[in-house]
Amino acid sequence: MKSIGIVGLPNVGKSTLFNVITDLSVPAENFPFCTIDKNSGIIEYKEERLKKLVETVSAAQVYPAVIQFTDIAGLVKGASKGEGLGNQFLSHIREVDLIMYILRGFADQNVTHVYNRVSPKMDMEDVVTELLLKDIESIDKKLPLLESQLKKGGTDGQKAQVEALKELKNYLGSGLTTFKYLRSKDLNKDAKQIINDLFLLSSKPVLCVLNVSYIDLNTGSYKIQVEQWKQEVNDYAKEIYGDEPEVILIDSKFLADIQKMSDEDKLEFTKELDYFADIETLIEKAKHKLHLINFYVGNEKDARSWFIEQGETVLRAAGLIHTSLADTFVRAQVLSVDDLVALKTYNEVKSAGKLRTVGKEYLVTDGDYIIVLAS
Repeated sequence: MKSIGIVGLPNVGKSTLFNVITDLSVPAENFPFCTIDKNSGIIEYKEERLKKLVETVSAAQVYPAVIQFTDIAGLVKGASKGEGLGNQFLSHIREVDLIMYILRGFADQNVTHVYNRVSPKMDMEDVVTELLLKDIESIDKKLPLLESQLKKGGTDGQKAQVEALKELKNYLGSGLTTFKYLRSKDLNKDAKQIINDLFLLSSKPVLCVLNVSYIDLNTGSYKIQVEQWKQEVNDYAKEIYGDEPEVILIDSKFLADIQKMSDEDKLEFTKELDYFADIETLIEKAKHKLHLINFYVGNEKDARSWFIEQGETVLRAAGLIHTSLADTFVRAQVLSVDDLVALKTYNEVKSAGKLRTVGKEYLVTDGDYIIVLAS
């Protein structure tokens, strides 16, 4: 199961957003480090395709794909050296698959900023710096061990790893992240292996979320300021991560307020969110960043959806359904869940020539309905 870490400085709206996403009761008080232990919530991915599949096969039970969100306590300058419970926070970041930066874009005298400012770009710079410093520390611990092995007659693979870590350390020292490094360099398998083994924080994909004030947008000058912040964060993220970033605007307090309303009132208020992302959009963006697609199984007993990374094989999908299916896999029958919904039955899909029999190397496509044939 993939995990998304909600990361940022103290008092930027992380826990408020987490509460909305997970609908769990966790602390969101107004003081630094109120979130000392990480809080995690597993979220069901609600989608129309699964709903239609349930109706088509008359499934008694439904099991949506799930994704985990983790609320990680606020980072501060010096976290890489242990400041402000930094070691604990950074270890929590190491466990997630995607970093969701929550950046403060609102002024509120009742909610103090740890550095008494409103500057989303500077907030992101502070967090990124701590991640880079921690990664350099990880390299500094590993490099002498590998160099010692080389002196005793190491392998060509270990030599490649040493060279990769030296180059990576220089790269990180220049303020650029591992993610950009990996995208821009043609690394051999030994170099990639040592980088993966270190679980470097700066190698993780990111999503930038600018938390602003819905009410203040009625002021023209504030809206101009928000657009400026958005551009600054976009430019900075592009510079350090090397890909085309996307800065998402939210108002976590507004989302928390409407969460308490009836479904009818909530629907009415969400129509006002044309300038903002709602929670469904936020989850969809995170899914895209993680390169996740969906596949399905279903019958009268139950209908299920799973996440799988784009480019994975049907053998991997079989293992997600049940580990024993991967061990006993023979072949699979694959059809489109949309075709099944449209044609109503398996036999109709087969008669229409839209059913394929595939081997274990078949790459799963988004929307595949899979029947695993095992020994």
